[in-house]
Amino acid sequence: MLVRSDNLGNLNAAGRDAMVGYGVTTVIDLLSDSERNGTFDHRYPVPATERVRVDGIDYVHRALVDDAALQRLGEATNMYERYLIMLTTRQEAFRDIFTSIAYAQGAVVFHCFAGKDRTGLVAALLLSLAAVPADHIAADFAETDVQLAGQYQVWIDAAAPEKQQEVRDDLRCPRERILGVLDFIETKWGGVPTYLEASGVTPGDIDRLAGRLA
Repeated sequence: MLVRSDNLGNLNAAGRDAMVGYGVTTVIDLLSDSERNGTFDHRYPVPATERVRVDGIDYVHRALVDDAALQRLGEATNMYERYLIMLTTRQEAFRDIFTSIAYAQGAVVFHCFAGKDRTGLVAALLLSLAAVPADHIAADFAETDVQLAGQYQVWIDAAAPEKQQEVRDDLRCPRERILGVLDFIETKWGGVPTYLEASGVTPGDIDRLAGRLA
């Protein structure tokens, strides 16, 4: 039903065919405008394949973090703080993302750049909405480190020697981070459904989405 991914510009023709074969009908892009056009960071130009669109798939842009918020995230002292900033300052973005997922007809791919932080946060909320136990959500989040280990090393090696440990720490997706996020949501809003309703997702659409995930 739902596939968490990194940048789909990394897909070759065989990968795009596999996406169709899996039953994907909707791609939700969580990138900011500057990330999409390649101006956010000169080290990561937009690959030509990113512009490839597959017939029969609906491509939807729902930036979880806009360009202004990207600057604020960069000022946070750690990744956990960045997650809380996203939750508390980008509620309208979560509204748009979750409403889009609720009305998608087939399987949905949602992706950001690395496929770990923005998508990891969205995935955790979706799993919680589906009544998945917190420990299982944490295990799914931690699996990110296993799946992206090779790419992590590429990014670490590309960093200046004095920055490599900082990069390594930022890349990790420890269980306790997402458990802390779920506790924060529970304490502040009473759970994911009430967080989504406070963000502007209608009760009917929350029920519709929960039904799709059942």
